[in-house]
Amino acid sequence: MKSDEDHLSNYRNAGSILKSVKKESKELVISGKKIIDLVEFIENRIIELGGLPAFPCNVSINSVAAHYTPNLNTELILNKGDYVKVDIGCHIDGCIADTAYTIKVDEDEDDLIIASKEALKNAIDVIEPGVKTNYIGKIIEETINDFNFNPIKELCGHGLRPYVLHTGTTIPNYYSNIGFKLKEGDILAIEPFASTKAGRLKTSEEVYIFKYLQDRPLRDPNSKKLSKVIKQNYKTLPFAERWLEKNFNNLKINFSLRNLIKANVIYPYNVLLESEGGLVSQAEESLIITSNGSEVYT
Repeated sequence: MKSDEDHLSNYRNAGSILKSVKKESKELVISGKKIIDLVEFIENRIIELGGLPAFPCNVSINSVAAHYTPNLNTELILNKGDYVKVDIGCHIDGCIADTAYTIKVDEDEDDLIIASKEALKNAIDVIEPGVKTNYIGKIIEETINDFNFNPIKELCGHGLRPYVLHTGTTIPNYYSNIGFKLKEGDILAIEPFASTKAGRLKTSEEVYIFKYLQDRPLRDPNSKKLSKVIKQNYKTLPFAERWLEKNFNNLKINFSLRNLIKANVIYPYNVLLESEGGLVSQAEESLIITSNGSEVYT
C-alpha cells in the first residue's frame, strides 16, 4: 500500500507534467489549428512525459462551457477571436492534476479571460485549513462580478483523490448558505467560470466523454466486450469515444456506448452550453492544503 508521501509525490509529479504541457500547448492555440490535432498533441505529450491523461482533453469554444472533446474525424478548427478553454488532466497511479486556461485566439487577453484568472488567484489567496468552501465561492463570485460578468453557478471546483476526479467536496463559484471547512491534506481543483450572460447552463444532446459506473447484465456481445475494455483501461476516470475509436474500432463503438448508457454501466458527460449563448472563460489549478495555506502543484 502506498504511503501518503508516495501519493503526494505522484500528485506533484503529475502537476509538473501539466506545467510543461500547458506551456507547450498554449503555443498551438492559433487560428487554423484543428482541434483534434491540439488534443492529440496534449494527450500524447502527457504520456511522453511519464503520465496518463486523467480525462480527455476538453477544448470548449465560446459559448460551450465544458465537456467537449473531438472525435477522430472532427474537422473543426480554431478561428481568430474564439475563446478557447483548454482543460487538461494528468494522473500518475490515479493521483490527479487538473488545470485549465483560456486563450482568445490570435488576440490579447481581455476582461473576460482576466475575470476567471483573477477569481482563481483571489480564491487561492484565502485558502487555508479552516476556511469554508462557501467563503471561497463568495470571493470567486465577487471577483467575477467586479468585471461585470457572472459566474457559472452550476459548475464548481472539486476534491481530488486517487482515481476519483470529483469527490464529494465541491468548491462553488458563488456564495451559498452551506459551506464546509477545508483541512490540511485536502487536495482540490479550483475552477472559476465567467460568463458574459447570466451564467446558466443548458445540456446539449452531444456527448463524447463517458465514465464507467458499474457492471450490469448485458445481452449484446459487443457491449459486453466494450464494458470490460473500459473498466480495465480507464477504471473510474473519464474516457473519450475517440480513445475507443482509435484502439477498438471493431466493436461498433457508438452503438455499444449507447447500450452501456441505457444499462447504466457508463455515465455520459453531455456537452454543456451557456444557456443564453454567452461567451465563457475558465481558469483552473490544483492544490494541496498545507498547515498555513496551500501549495499549487499545477
